Amino acid sequence: MDKELKGKLKYLINKKKDFAVICEELELKDYEVIGLVMLMKQDGDLVDYIDGQIVKLTKPIQTEGTYHVPHNLERLRLLLISDTHLGSTSDRLDILRYVYDKADKRGVQHILHSGDLFEGISNRPEQVYERRMHSYDDMLQYGVDNYPSYSGKTYAISGNHDDWMIKQGSGEIIRSLARQREDIVYLGPSVADMQIGKTKIRLFHGQGKVGYAVSYKMERYLDAIPMAERPHILQMGHIHRAFYAHRDETHCFQTSALQDETAYTKSLGLPNSKSCWWVDVNLDDKGRVASIVPELETFGPKLVKKRR
Repeated sequence: MDKELKGKLKYLINKKKDFAVICEELELKDYEVIGLVMLMKQDGDLVDYIDGQIVKLTKPIQTEGTYHVPHNLERLRLLLISDTHLGSTSDRLDILRYVYDKADKRGVQHILHSGDLFEGISNRPEQVYERRMHSYDDMLQYGVDNYPSYSGKTYAISGNHDDWMIKQGSGEIIRSLARQREDIVYLGPSVADMQIGKTKIRLFHGQGKVGYAVSYKMERYLDAIPMAERPHILQMGHIHRAFYAHRDETHCFQTSALQDETAYTKSLGLPNSKSCWWVDVNLDDKGRVASIVPELETFGPKLVKKRR
């Protein structure tokens, strides 16, 4: 879409102009303007055409249903990551590139990201010193240019930092990223279900303060899921600490960050570990989960070899 035209359309939407006035101002037919709005939606802008008017949405539309990925092999290899905070002065692209390169070597078929892919832009004044760039467009381009790729695809949900961009009146930044990167699939805001073959997975980010114990929020969240709806794998971000537990039929993975400690988290005494989970799912002859083998890899100030 023409950048100038898009900018003018966004300006008119922000001014809450009537649909007929927007068409007149843009010198376009009504169906042409509706088409532009649909393209903006696909690009991550929170706008829609409803009841004859163009409206600005205040929050992303939650994705419904389950995202299905076919799989017919005897083993499913996954890499679970979270909280990469791209655009932060503390992001660790070196670690991110390392794990993506290793994912190819290990034959990982899918990489799952449980939110806060971007640092985002908040209304906290001191955050300006913790960002590499200061606009939605610049942060998006940083992700397009720098987020690594590999032979498979990355499936991601948004987290609270990503959603800050919505509060700034910009858009769904991971949706915008996925539009420009065919190797990235945006599953929706905050929580999403996917099924790879017969393996059921839920990605969840979470909100709020860290619990008194690293497992607290995940256990509370799992308890809230009806038994009939519980996934084989529950992956949660936000806490910046790693944790694994096997409860009932669910393997729970708390994924930590791939970001160094920031001045803000340090001032509040918040934990910040850097790690990822390598997960092998062994399947029976009917494609059902037989066993799941988790392997945690941790990182320090510099890249280190795997710790067992």
